[in-house]
Amino acid sequence: MERWVQAIGYENLRDFGLRFAIPVLGACFAAFFIVLVFFTTPWWVPYVFLLFGIGFIFAYPYGQFEKKKVNIQENIHLFITYAGTISTLNVNRAQFFRKVAEQRQYGEISDTCERILYLAKEWNMGFAQTCRRLAKYTPSPIFADFLDRLAAVLDFGEDLEVFLSEEQDALMADYANSYKQSLENIKMLQDMFISLTIAIAFAMASALLLPLLMGISIVTVVQYGLLAMFFMDLLLILMIKMFIPADPLWVDVGIMDEGSKRVRRWFYYLAPVSVVLLFLTMFVFDMTLLYGCTIASLPLFAVGVIAMQEETTILNRDKAYPPFIRAVGGTIYVRGGGVVSALGALQVHDFGVLQPMMTNLYRRLRLGTEKGKSWLYFSAETGSALIFHFTRIFTESIYLGGNGEKIGRLISDNFVKLLNLRKLRLQLASSMRGALYGGLVGFVVTVYMAATITDMLSKLFGGVLTGEDGGSAQQLFANILPQIPPVDINVVGMYIGIMVIVHALASSYVIKIIDGGKWEALFFDFCIMMVIGSVIAHFVPQVAAWAFGGISTAGAVAAP
Repeated sequence: MERWVQAIGYENLRDFGLRFAIPVLGACFAAFFIVLVFFTTPWWVPYVFLLFGIGFIFAYPYGQFEKKKVNIQENIHLFITYAGTISTLNVNRAQFFRKVAEQRQYGEISDTCERILYLAKEWNMGFAQTCRRLAKYTPSPIFADFLDRLAAVLDFGEDLEVFLSEEQDALMADYANSYKQSLENIKMLQDMFISLTIAIAFAMASALLLPLLMGISIVTVVQYGLLAMFFMDLLLILMIKMFIPADPLWVDVGIMDEGSKRVRRWFYYLAPVSVVLLFLTMFVFDMTLLYGCTIASLPLFAVGVIAMQEETTILNRDKAYPPFIRAVGGTIYVRGGGVVSALGALQVHDFGVLQPMMTNLYRRLRLGTEKGKSWLYFSAETGSALIFHFTRIFTESIYLGGNGEKIGRLISDNFVKLLNLRKLRLQLASSMRGALYGGLVGFVVTVYMAATITDMLSKLFGGVLTGEDGGSAQQLFANILPQIPPVDINVVGMYIGIMVIVHALASSYVIKIIDGGKWEALFFDFCIMMVIGSVIAHFVPQVAAWAFGGISTAGAVAAP
């Protein structure tokens, strides 16, 4: 606990208690007494505020600690690559930390380097002592170990370029281990998600029998089921976003590549078609909610397919980038630092999917376009987040006078390592897609089967209790069964349909979080899941009615 509060900016637990815990508890106690005195509520409602306050006091520092840790883990590979490239400039210690501190896109790493520079210069603590001190409060063990090793090197006076060059393999290996651990965490969350989905399905299957046993309204049961499903999906999304480092595939720098323009254009074309189809199916043809949403989502399936095609194109550009940047760096070194002449000499070579972007880059630089803007357009045209970040590292180091050959080789090597790690993540996303499809099928089949059987039994027993079967049977069942409330199966079907839609949307969004793709690509999985849910909703009631022969199918659940 003390490490958490120190990592987020408090001196110790006492400081945290005075500045944060006591004010939060005071606000919660005030809310407790206000609700208790001035409002008429169930007895437990005021105590919710107290429990929330106590829980928030412990959850906030842990959440902020993990947030900082994830931020470091997301940028540590970019930091070490940048550190390795600027070390070829023969910078001193102060210049090194100042350069890293200026890279605000590295988040917590840049903030830490800024603190090191401030304490070492303004407080005369020395760089080595400052690195050791701040390593104790760093949330990431990888970055903490790096700072400890850097402190030792600074103590012994070893050359900074040699150290950072040797650290490339060590830090990238640590990053790879952390990356693989995050994939294991994703697998754990996947298993938990599937288990909870099936658990909710069986809980609902059991709860749907409560109207027959206790006289509880079936609508109340499905409403609570919808609430549980919503919170489960929301919890999974929040846990993945908070505790798993992101690895986005696309880049967003305000300049859209042709692939993004194509995806966005088709979305603007087809989204109104989906809205019109939803209106027609719901209000003209009087279809149920699930069928209407399924038909309305079909045009967006094309958007999902196009987005996935563009993602494949970006992955191919990523594969072509390491030899390209190595060739550019080597040629710049041979030509004595001339970037335009180096790109001109490389025009005779074919770099595959990167060739059009390289040609455009050469033309812009030759026409005198501002250097940074030219390289920014090159990165934006590729659409790749990795290419954008590594190209920015490359250009800054090159234009500052770094060794082009060393810089190109270092960036190429680290880029290849990241591509190998990304393959593992994409494989996990593919396996997760199959698991989520299976979980959806199991959930929909179980819930619809239970709802159909409940409807049949309620009609059967309801007929007995109302005297349709007459005689002693009526008296016998009246003594055993409670008063069974009427079952509005259309309302029940609507709530179950909403559950299917929400779960399909959450599952498809989770897949895109894992593989780092664009949000438009989720329509591919969403549409398939909706079709699966609609087909099951149509056939399961019929199969259940056939299996329990002799009971009229008139009471079968209406597909929502």
